[in-house]
Parts: sequence; C-alpha cells; structure tokens
Amino acid sequence: MSNEAKVGLLVIVALVIFVTTFLIVANIQLTGETARYRTYFSYIGGLDEGNVVRFGGRKAGTVQVLRPWSEDMTRTEVVFTLRAEIPLNQESVATIASLNALGQNYLEIMPGSIQAPRIEPGGVVESTESLTFSDLTRKVSDVADTAVQVMERMDAKFTVVADGIHGLMVNLQELSGEDNQRNIARLLDSSSELIESQSPKIDRITTQLTETLKRVDAMTEEIRRLAQSADETVATVHRTVEETREPLNSSLSELEATLKDTRLVLADARALILVNETGIEEIVENLRDASEDIEALSAELRQRPWTLIRSRPKPDRQVPPTAASQPTGR
Repeated sequence: MSNEAKVGLLVIVALVIFVTTFLIVANIQLTGETARYRTYFSYIGGLDEGNVVRFGGRKAGTVQVLRPWSEDMTRTEVVFTLRAEIPLNQESVATIASLNALGQNYLEIMPGSIQAPRIEPGGVVESTESLTFSDLTRKVSDVADTAVQVMERMDAKFTVVADGIHGLMVNLQELSGEDNQRNIARLLDSSSELIESQSPKIDRITTQLTETLKRVDAMTEEIRRLAQSADETVATVHRTVEETREPLNSSLSELEATLKDTRLVLADARALILVNETGIEEIVENLRDASEDIEALSAELRQRPWTLIRSRPKPDRQVPPTAASQPTGR
C-alpha cells in the first residue's frame, strides 16, 4: 500500500471518529424511542424545522414540521419529537424562547407538575405566545407616554401646592406681625386679669352649688328610705293578711298599729323637712348672692368694656390737699 493510500485511510478514520464524537456531544440520538407531539402558535418568530426542543432548559428533542393549521390558517402547527422518557404532562406549556438576544430561537417546554396526568404521544401541548421585539417596543412607548402624562399632571399639582404654600407663608407672616402680636398679648393680659378678679366669686358659686347638690342628694336618699319603709310596711300587711287569717279584730288591731307606725314615719319625714328648711333657705340665699355678683360684673363690663381688650386704666388723680388741711408749723 502506498503512502498516499495510507494517508487517505487515516483521514477517513479521523473523519468517522469526528462525526461520531460530534453526534454524541450534540445529543442527537441515533437510536432509542421518541414520541411526537403538537402545539400551535400565532407567531413562531424565526422558529425553523430542525431547531432544538428543550424541556426545562435541557435538550430533549427537535422540531419536525412547521405548517399552517388546517382548522385555523392564522395559526401555525408545530410538530416536534421528544424522548419517550420525558414526563410531558397536561400542565406543561410550550413557548418560543432564545438563550440570548442574538441566539437562535428554539421551542421551550415548561415541565409543569409531576402529579399532573401525562400527555399521550400525538397529543397537544398548551402554548403561550412569546413577546416579540415590536411588542416590547410598543409597550415601552406606551409606558413612556403614560409617564409623560403623569409628569404633566404631577407638575400641575406641584404648582398648585406651591401656590398654596406661598399663600400660607404670607398669611403666617401677616399673623406673626408686631401689631397682631401686641394685640394678642393685650387680649391675653386682659383675660388673665378678668379671670383673677372674678376667680373668688366663681369659686364661691361653685362651692355653694356643690353643697346644694350634696344636700339634695341627702334629701333624695332619705325620701328613698322612707319609700322603702312604706313598701316594706305594705308588704308586711299583705303577708300578714295572707298568712295569719286571724279574726277581724286582731287584723284591725294590727292595721291600727301599722297606721301608727306610718304616722310616726310621716312625722319623722315632716321633722326632717323642717330641719332642712334652714339649709334650703341658705341655698336660695347663696344663689341670690351669686346672681347679684353676676349682675354687678355685667354692669361693670357695660360701664368699662375696655378692660377686656386692654390693660387696666390708670388710677384717678388725687386731689391735692388744701391750705386749710395742711398742718401749721410752729
């Protein structure tokens, strides 16, 4: 054998080894069972026959046929094969994907759930449309237009808020001016003086009202006790009549005794009222004094109303003593 033949034979063997290795690395199965499935898309976006099919990102098969769907010519029927052991189920979803922006498109099968029922060979896999570059561009344009509108509305609202803040600052500056501060200070001083001058009268009126309320409560409690005693007396009479059923004379005697007790209770009540009569008169007298004090205060305010808005006027000048009233020196 010549050297040329030996070299040619070596090249052929090397090519066979290279092709075999390439097929193994490329995960193309020359043997083994496969299953065929179908799915449908409105836009296949550069997907071609022979492209890889991935199941959860792993190479699992190839695209076999791309053709218009006979039932709906606006959609494309994609026929692909997967290895028979791939657990394709009813929750699996097919979509067109790409590993990078410049990479070739391929068919991606999302695995779904292991508990979902399996899809038999020849079945249909649910699909979801992938976003194209034009869809993304349109969405970005819509978002940009919406952002511009939002910025315009926010700018208008910020302008209104800024005008309101400016007006508020102007009002605060006017309110905190020296004239208003002096007026407020004089008003507070006048109010403090009025409260200090009338505080004893107010305290006295409050004390008198408190004492009056206490006495009224005591009288109410006493009347309640009297009413309770009367109720107990009536209940006793009723119980006595129902339980004893004694002769009429005995019943009349007991009734007379009960009437005597009632008279005593009424006498006690009359005595209590007579005892508290002086207290009631004192309460009325105190209320009359409080009314006179309030009338005096009202008259004073009508004669000198400036005491509410400015300080107390200067005291009247004293009349200088006359020559007759001056002591004579010796």
